[in-house]
Amino acid sequence: MPIVHTKTELSAPRGRLRLDIMNALEELTGEEEMGNCPSFVLTIDSEKAEEFSAETAASELIGTLTGKVKRTAKITCNNMSMATYQRFLAATSEVVVQSAVAVAGEIRKVAPGKIYQLGQTTANPIGVRNVTAVSVKSEDGTTPYEAGVDFNVDPETGAVQIIVGGGITAGNVQFGYTPVAGSYTRLKTGGNTSFLAAVRVVADNASGSHKDWYMPRVSMTPSGDLPIVSNDVEFVKVEFDVDVLKSANAEAVYVGGRPVA
Repeated sequence: MPIVHTKTELSAPRGRLRLDIMNALEELTGEEEMGNCPSFVLTIDSEKAEEFSAETAASELIGTLTGKVKRTAKITCNNMSMATYQRFLAATSEVVVQSAVAVAGEIRKVAPGKIYQLGQTTANPIGVRNVTAVSVKSEDGTTPYEAGVDFNVDPETGAVQIIVGGGITAGNVQFGYTPVAGSYTRLKTGGNTSFLAAVRVVADNASGSHKDWYMPRVSMTPSGDLPIVSNDVEFVKVEFDVDVLKSANAEAVYVGGRPVA
């Protein structure tokens, strides 16, 4: 019989990335999909000691010892959800509730030509958005000003612009408005620049057998640029640098096929 040669299995890898972000106690909290990640590349670097013979004129390699192995990866993600922004900014997330309670007498120092954010405070630096019944009065509240003549309003963003040449001069005024009831997610950066997680890749390859990956403990750090405003004709992508760590009771990387009956 002729020799049976090994069949080459070509692979065009595709799949869904799941993150299981650890809490402050380094406990897993449950997996969530990252959304579309067009690239997840693993790199392995080894540090070796080499020994060469001194017994012959040509000093030849007689032994090697691998002393260190470092596994790193890079993830590229273009699912620009609030969850991705939170991960990239290494931020905390909170839900802000906006109540439909009328506000009157919000004193602000203004100047003609400038724009002011309603409801902006130390506790709420973004301010309120989506407002109705916006009014501007003199500091003592006795003189009302006219929208479109003395000031302009963008109700959706909660911004007021003082018109140059209108009746409002530099000084204090009273803002009044009513927020629309609702809630939104707000992110806040802190001192963290990275986070611990487990990473799972559920394969759905375009070619080749499916191989699912699991890394029980990684450190993820945002890397590169985050376009906030851009005129490039392309969708935004962000990158994460990944250090694949060796857990005390697990290996660094697991790769598994699918059970076949």
